[in-house]
Amino acid sequence: MQRSSIHQIVRNASGESQPARQLYDVAAIEAVFQQSRERERGLSLLMLSTADGRAVAEDSSLGVDGRRLAAMANSFLTLGETVSRELALSDADYATICTKLGNVVLIRIAADKPLTLTAVASHEVNMAVLLFHARECANRLDAVLRDRAA
Repeated sequence: MQRSSIHQIVRNASGESQPARQLYDVAAIEAVFQQSRERERGLSLLMLSTADGRAVAEDSSLGVDGRRLAAMANSFLTLGETVSRELALSDADYATICTKLGNVVLIRIAADKPLTLTAVASHEVNMAVLLFHARECANRLDAVLRDRAA
């Protein structure tokens, strides 16, 4: 038996799941991203990742490592959700990061398995506009994900 076959058997036996991209209609997700970036040219990154921090799809003009970003973005959103619960507030709808060079919005999408949408825009796009487009993108992604599940 070849080493790659043994590695595959060990991976499957250890419970390691298949790549996140294989579980979703990546072409449909990327089409939603493209539509969002056409509607708002200032969006520099849209990424969908699993709740455990694995990248599903990404549309970016930034030179970032999507795998690392997926893990960090999900952790940040999860922390925001935890802070919200600890303060006895309602569930967090989204989390934001604001900087002088741009802004980030992280939104949880409650599909069959929770997903995280990360949206980034340069400082030319104000936070309200970024939030509007990120929420609109999340709603369209939710519809695409539900269509596939049906």
